Amino acid sequence: MFSTIKHFLYRHRRKFVVTGAVFGSLYLLLGYAQKRLREWQEKEAKKFFDMTRKKQHFESTERTCNQTILSLSKIVSESIVGIIDTEDVVQKLHNKPENKKTLWEELKIMIFTRICVLVYALSILNVTLRVQLNVIGGYLYKDSVQEEEPLIDSELQAKYLSLCHHFVGSGVEDLVRQIEKAVKKVVESIPLTKKITLQEVEQVFWSVQTILCTDTNGDPVKKMVHYLVDHTVINEAKFDTIVKETMDILESDEVISVAMSTVSRSFSSVVDEVANIFSSKWIPTKKNHLEVVENHVVTNGALKLDSSEPFVDVNKIEMSFVLLLAHMNKLITENNCKGNINIPDLITQQLTLNEKLKLLGANIYEVFSSP
Repeated sequence: MFSTIKHFLYRHRRKFVVTGAVFGSLYLLLGYAQKRLREWQEKEAKKFFDMTRKKQHFESTERTCNQTILSLSKIVSESIVGIIDTEDVVQKLHNKPENKKTLWEELKIMIFTRICVLVYALSILNVTLRVQLNVIGGYLYKDSVQEEEPLIDSELQAKYLSLCHHFVGSGVEDLVRQIEKAVKKVVESIPLTKKITLQEVEQVFWSVQTILCTDTNGDPVKKMVHYLVDHTVINEAKFDTIVKETMDILESDEVISVAMSTVSRSFSSVVDEVANIFSSKWIPTKKNHLEVVENHVVTNGALKLDSSEPFVDVNKIEMSFVLLLAHMNKLITENNCKGNINIPDLITQQLTLNEKLKLLGANIYEVFSSP
């Protein structure tokens, strides 16, 4: 029996050798595949963990960014309202002084200057802060995942973030002086007795923008680096590096384009609120809905569509310039805008939610957080 088995094995030895080699190879391949699968799973798990960690860190950076922007925007807005204080002039007008016309001329410059400064200052502040905080956020994340010497310590971080304090103070004052000159060129020639339309108000803002774009002192949007860095003494290599990186970002075409977009969008929001003033002051008469009253005139009025709500073409409404100035002043000092807020808070709210600014911040964070 054993002899038979021996002969069988001998006759088929090559088959057994091949079969053994095949199964052995399969076993080795299976082991290798299992090892590679475990490595892949560990790699994917680490990648997922890193992505989750990075996402959480970015979201934390965004919350910090929004909180900082809201806080500093309030300070900047109060600073602007304090520098261009219309309340004293308004109080004098209530007392019916002899130089009433002179005071109104002064007031019209102040009201338009204050709105334009708020738009530019809050836009510049939002862009620069979002750039700074995402640069810092990127560095801090990179420090958290590597064991080397920290790229940025708490002292350098505080020094870097304090750059914007110059803009909140003397930077805003510089901006007021520059914008006031542009506003005077546009608004001084508008008579107080004029009946003004919404389109003419909008044209005032666009004219101011155009003048500032061609100003020999530089467009405020393109001078963001000046407001942030020019006053700073740099005597440390790491600080010099991060400041230069920030300057490159702020002077890039992409950032300037986003900043200009936010300025234009903020002016549009202001015009929308002014439009509400025009429409709210329109009270139709029974005859073809044309109105001539002491304060404003409606020309080419639309026909009444139904008995309760006539169609109002706000672009065809005219209002006394003096009356409009009084209402525009209240948009800044009182909560008369939609959502029961004022213009500074409205602009800040919209800038905080601006998708272009959010995307800009995310791109900067990604660049500076990548190894």
